[in-house]
Amino acid sequence: MNCTKCGAPIDAQDEVCEYCGTRTPYGERMLEEHRRQEEEAARRQALDNLPKMKHVSVAFAVFLQIITIGGYAAYWYATRIQSLNALGTSKKFPAWCAGILGLAWCAMILLPGGGNAAGQELFNYASGIVFVASIYLAFSVRGMLQEYASGFMERSVAVATVAPSGMMLVLFGPLYLQACVNRMIAMRYLAPKI
Repeated sequence: MNCTKCGAPIDAQDEVCEYCGTRTPYGERMLEEHRRQEEEAARRQALDNLPKMKHVSVAFAVFLQIITIGGYAAYWYATRIQSLNALGTSKKFPAWCAGILGLAWCAMILLPGGGNAAGQELFNYASGIVFVASIYLAFSVRGMLQEYASGFMERSVAVATVAPSGMMLVLFGPLYLQACVNRMIAMRYLAPKI
């Protein structure tokens, strides 16, 4: 094999011509391979540095919400406190509200709803607390996710991309938020937690 510039004889495995310093076709391929490996290593490093968030199929989350009679919402918020706080946003997750949600849900399930007037009134209070706490938590988490996403995209784009529907938040809370988290994992803004 000869150098394409100076015509000197070179080995097929030489990356540069030892006479004139011109990169050989093999050297070009190796340079491209090294660039690709460096880009892959940088991508893996960037993914390793992202906050980790649990990926859950929304269909599975709906199933859990149904079989727990709505208790999955309290579980979802409680198990994501650490992950949400790791996003590094200006606001921290209101863990106190997740505790209130869990207690109110337990009270709602354990209290007899139709037995007597006092029991019905306590059940109604617990139901109201669950509703209000769920909405408060959903909007708090949405704000945290949008603020975090604005580090990767323009703020207006983050607001329009990450959980944009307030009605969906009110109706489906953590199920809607989980779908947004799954999308952020797919977009490589979050790393999947195993």
